[in-house]
Amino acid sequence: MRHPGKKRSFRKIILAAAVLAVAAVLLLSVAGFFRIRQVTVIGNEYYTKEEIADFVIEDGYKRNSLYLYFKYHYAEQPQIPFIDTLEVTVDSPGSVTIRVYEKSIVAYVRYLGKNVYFDKDGVVVEISEELMDGVPLISGLSFSELTLYQTLKVEDESIFDTILDVTQLLSKYELKPDEVRFGSPGELYFQMGDVRVALGEGDHLDEKVARLKQLEPDLADKSGTLHMENYTDESTHISLEAAR
Repeated sequence: MRHPGKKRSFRKIILAAAVLAVAAVLLLSVAGFFRIRQVTVIGNEYYTKEEIADFVIEDGYKRNSLYLYFKYHYAEQPQIPFIDTLEVTVDSPGSVTIRVYEKSIVAYVRYLGKNVYFDKDGVVVEISEELMDGVPLISGLSFSELTLYQTLKVEDESIFDTILDVTQLLSKYELKPDEVRFGSPGELYFQMGDVRVALGEGDHLDEKVARLKQLEPDLADKSGTLHMENYTDESTHISLEAAR
């Protein structure tokens, strides 16, 4: 004897399984349709395009333009060193653009084994063990307080204007000293390998850095102190005092 109830239950199970199978196919199709295949990164300087893409786009089901759009528009963004914010734009189902807004960094100091990066106003924007290429190390500063997103507490805050001038000149002439040191009283030094470059109190700095860039290849195998305190375009006296 047949049982109509069991037959109806079996049909419901078959129908439910069919619906689930169709839903799974549709879901996989949608996931495949929105799978990210092309990534454009703009605004990055400290990180490469590949590094930014790895930070933002994860593997598996998260490699999906719809998921990424909702994550970066409605969820809390991940904290990435040296990055202020990120914006993600979906250009097409398989293509996204990531706009990077990096923190403004001019230099860093060393403190308790950490690298403390600050902006043109002396505000600490990052404290990290990571070493950023192309950002000069500043030494010789005395500060009484060091807090993230607060200004370095130094005796004379005008020093940050000098640091900005120096870092802009270093960038202009593509010069990368190992260290920029402020001595006393107000004297400026660059450490370039085994050569200590004495630049005086910061006068005629543009001419001095330009000339130093020309001399850079000749300093590679030298050691000692390069005296440029009195160098100008008119007075071109430079001497290298050998290390003792």
